[in-house]
Amino acid sequence: MEEAESTTTSTMDDLCPELLESILSRLPLISRSRSKCVSKTWCSLITSLRHSLPPSTSSGLAIFLKFNNTTNNEPNNLHETFFIKHQHHSQYFTLHGSTKHNLPWLIDSCNGLLLYAKNDRNHNWSYYISSPALDQFIALPPRHKPSILARESLAFNGLNSNSNSNSKHNNHQFKVICFFFKEVDAESGRINCETFSAQTWEWREHEAPLNNSNLLLEDGFRNCDCFGPSVYSKGRLYWISNLCMLVYDDEREFFNLVRLPKSKSRRNSNYVLSLRLWESEGLIHYCEQIEEGFRSWVYIGDGDEYSYDHDFRDWQAKRTIVLERIGLGLTWPCAFNEELQELYMQVPPGTIVSYSFETGKLAEVWYYGRPVEDYSMSYVYPFMFNTVNLIPRN
Repeated sequence: MEEAESTTTSTMDDLCPELLESILSRLPLISRSRSKCVSKTWCSLITSLRHSLPPSTSSGLAIFLKFNNTTNNEPNNLHETFFIKHQHHSQYFTLHGSTKHNLPWLIDSCNGLLLYAKNDRNHNWSYYISSPALDQFIALPPRHKPSILARESLAFNGLNSNSNSNSKHNNHQFKVICFFFKEVDAESGRINCETFSAQTWEWREHEAPLNNSNLLLEDGFRNCDCFGPSVYSKGRLYWISNLCMLVYDDEREFFNLVRLPKSKSRRNSNYVLSLRLWESEGLIHYCEQIEEGFRSWVYIGDGDEYSYDHDFRDWQAKRTIVLERIGLGLTWPCAFNEELQELYMQVPPGTIVSYSFETGKLAEVWYYGRPVEDYSMSYVYPFMFNTVNLIPRN
């Protein structure tokens, strides 16, 4: 091993540094945290080059702020969604604009589309789909049970629909999945749902099976409360639901409960803000808060057919982030950028920082400088700067 390392170092020393950097800068370098290089010299070079010239990425963040307006001329509560995007081949993020429409509550983000919800005086919920890249938004028809509290998530793969589709409403087929907290039958393993399809432009009620529903009957579980944004991957939606991961198969229309792993040094399990899911390399990752900081896990039990076994062996520990070395106070994860291999974390009241899986370093991403009493940072969602046209073709 030492001889191979010495040979590699000697070979690299013989190359012109500018030429080597020029060659590598033109290649899609894989993050050191995702590769297994034999040579420490090559690992160091790749990390240094990726850090100085970060790859381009279409990923960013959608930040939902609630303003507390005390004037008499305007509503007391104003909402605005800001977008920040990574500059091309730079370590810095910039404000990429904000929504111009007075849309109410941001509740989900999926591949360039945003899902908003509004509650009127009669406690009826209505929904809007927004395409920020084209400054478009559309209102969805009311669902069948508009007054019942539901968990809503957006399912959209980011691809064009079939050109032969009979849909008259848009060129991209998305779905909105709603299931009702008070209509979960743990004993029979069923969940009442409503699904909106852009292809039919209608809501449809259905009852979906819930595998492993017996987990809801155990001590410490509450009835299907979900926390954090959903993750849509390969036709499935994922949520954190109490002490489990709730999975919905969009094609076969069934739910599955998977027990979440728990570290021995895990902090209060009720501190749900510190729990987060994301997708990387086609797999679902989970982050929990521990005494030292955070620990991430990767889910390896997501095959074509679900097993009714919900043991912890479906998870593998991935890495530990030690916050004592970072020097942060109260913080929780909010999104992940796969191209940059960075985990974004929210620091109250108005700061977002990134933690690099490659370098182990922390950087401030965004800071909202208004006085704290004027606003609250309600939600931070991952956002893809994709151009999604919601206007139908002629």
